[in-house]
Amino acid sequence: MPSLSLAYWSPSQDTCTADCDARWVETAEGVAEGWDRFKNGPAPVGYDPAIIPGWDSAESAGFGVLELRPRSLRVMPGSVLLSGQGQISTWHR
Repeated sequence: MPSLSLAYWSPSQDTCTADCDARWVETAEGVAEGWDRFKNGPAPVGYDPAIIPGWDSAESAGFGVLELRPRSLRVMPGSVLLSGQGQISTWHR
């Protein structure tokens, strides 16, 4: 199965990484559901996909949904890096 790794960083040096299995959603219902998740998601994640040129709706030829299923997550507070204090959290499927 194809894999994808994602990383998040904040100016306070907090980091999070996710190693995921990845697959394209191929059903019209699944793509519409993905469109709705973006459009109605809470800030700062949610946004209206129609702001992207060529993405007028979930049926637009250029729009697709990539489903990610985490295999592992790692969260490191910036305090671990900056002062050696705090705890790194990990999760594995």
